[in-house]
Amino acid sequence: MRRIIIFLILLMPIWAQAQGDLTDGKTIGSNQDTRFRLTLLAGFNASQIDGDELAGFNKVGVNVGGQVNILLDRNDWVGRFQPSIGIGFTQLGSTPGGQDESINRFQRFRLAYAQIPVMIHYIDQRWVFSTGFAYGRLVNTNFIDSNGLDVTDEVSDNYRDDDVNFIGGMTYYITRNIGINIHWEHSIFSINSIGRQVHRLITFRAAYTF
Repeated sequence: MRRIIIFLILLMPIWAQAQGDLTDGKTIGSNQDTRFRLTLLAGFNASQIDGDELAGFNKVGVNVGGQVNILLDRNDWVGRFQPSIGIGFTQLGSTPGGQDESINRFQRFRLAYAQIPVMIHYIDQRWVFSTGFAYGRLVNTNFIDSNGLDVTDEVSDNYRDDDVNFIGGMTYYITRNIGINIHWEHSIFSINSIGRQVHRLITFRAAYTF
């Protein structure tokens, strides 16, 4: 994962030099006069669960979705801010990487959520800086104990159906439509009803803005 981050950081100045800034007051997206702007996102998560004692961002999962930005009808700096609402699907969990003495005897487990993120974005030419919150609904679980047995039916009820997360990240647009998104996500409340467990994940996604 460190190699991926370093690679992206090294490439960004090259892209910036090759593409240059957007000009004439234009911003991302094809239609400059629209009130709403759709962005499709697809990529992967590197995640871990604090409290399961399986250390490291070892679990890779799918992250896909879309969002609609509302463009404010202003010409001053306030117009650089765009609120958005979206919908998505995200996978997270843990794989072996530490002591197997977790509160539920897991060797590994996987959780999948449907999410509704509500965010605010600051647009600066090709850069978009974002922050906000996401409501998640648990839609799928899979739990494997230290003996390799599937114990999903035994322990899935210990995990709450609802989740609320803080999100922060940024997107760099290589062209007016295509961007690379990196964001950080952290659950605010425990996802487990019998012990303290919160998830953290780093997401890498491609973005296409219409």
